[in-house]
Amino acid sequence: MALLNPHRPAWVGWIPAGILVAIMAGVGVFALVGVPGIVAQPGAGQDGQVTDLNWSVFTDDGLHFIESARTPRIDLSSPPVDAVEIGLPADGSLTVGPHQTGLDYRLVLIATDVEPNGALFTTPQFTVSSSGGRLESVRVEERGAFTFRETFLAVSERAPDFGYTPPTSQQLAQAVSDARESGRPAVVRTDRGLDAGLGVVAETTCFGGGFCQLSFIVTPAVG
Repeated sequence: MALLNPHRPAWVGWIPAGILVAIMAGVGVFALVGVPGIVAQPGAGQDGQVTDLNWSVFTDDGLHFIESARTPRIDLSSPPVDAVEIGLPADGSLTVGPHQTGLDYRLVLIATDVEPNGALFTTPQFTVSSSGGRLESVRVEERGAFTFRETFLAVSERAPDFGYTPPTSQQLAQAVSDARESGRPAVVRTDRGLDAGLGVVAETTCFGGGFCQLSFIVTPAVG
């Protein structure tokens, strides 16, 4: 039987096995060191990053923790909410997002200590506004743009939770038509639902290109 390379040293035959062992060792080290760093979830916030009851604050330290954990939590259960106490300007607004990874935030808004008890949103961006030293509203953006039919379904889906009356698909189609004719976005807002223990208005902004964007404007129920 002919040899492919009769002059090859015997030790060359060990190279593939050696490389394989090195690769396996590297995979093992990564499993021990790298994977936990990827899958580990952020722990509880430290002093200055959250309130004593683990609610979010919007100071520099608090925003750093929000960006790390992506689980902001705002307590609206005892209005009026002192804006400055949680790191907001007395008058103005603060926007969180989009996140540098492109991932969404899991925003929790607590309304009362009993049911109904607030709202949960998955959102790429939200804006907290204040006036006169009080938290006024939280504007929560839905990701992406929808056709007016998709927007109708999205608004209608949350209507039982929040208690507002959703617009009809004809109203949204008319908004698209109005935007096309005027060259400016057309806005359709629902009434203010209170079924979740806080006020929620669904706001749809439609464009002449046939697409709409959806936001939810949340306010404390009283105060």
